[in-house]
Amino acid sequence: MKQKTVGILITKKNYSESSLILSFYTEDSGLISFIFKGAKKKKLPIFYLGIYEITFFKRPESNLGIVNSLDPAVILNDIFTNPQKLILSFFIVDLLKETLKAEQPDPRIFDFIKNQIIQLEVQENLIHFPINFLTNHIQNLGFSPNINVENPLGFDLKLGRFTKEQTDLETDVVQLLYLAFKNQFQTILDKNTAQKALLILLNYCQIHLPNFNVEKSLKVIRETLYV
Repeated sequence: MKQKTVGILITKKNYSESSLILSFYTEDSGLISFIFKGAKKKKLPIFYLGIYEITFFKRPESNLGIVNSLDPAVILNDIFTNPQKLILSFFIVDLLKETLKAEQPDPRIFDFIKNQIIQLEVQENLIHFPINFLTNHIQNLGFSPNINVENPLGFDLKLGRFTKEQTDLETDVVQLLYLAFKNQFQTILDKNTAQKALLILLNYCQIHLPNFNVEKSLKVIRETLYV
């Protein structure tokens, strides 16, 4: 029996000379993988972070579905042609691969990721995009730091809390992240400050998520977005 779902492409691997294994994050099934037979011969544009309507068949005893057809559910152009947005899409894919480990669906997380992709398509100022994405993603995953303090001077990464006492982090970067976690994000014009804030967030993730590593895509981001 054919089924349909909408998914965000997270991974793409060769399966044979003509076929691919595609993994999507879907609203109704969480992470799910498919064999797309003959995908290479069809020459369809299949992009990471693309939002697709998937028609498929899946046997109950199999972990893999079989794609019958794959069509864009949302038309995206700029993400896949703008070099900076394309690099950002690879970075976000890395973040998702490192954080979306469970197969259980979470419509709230799905909607957040989908809306962020749509936002990236139209957004012009990209400096603060990965910071805004990551602070919200951390909150959705349930390991947000404690923000029950006014005008913090420090951020204790290990304990996961903002503090009245200064830490070894720059105060202006701490306050920027504090506002981001309070959903009062402010546009960042200074690339150096933005880069510091992103590195702190990634360090926080490394402390609180086992085996978290996005070093490869981070290196590219630092060499392009923050130069």
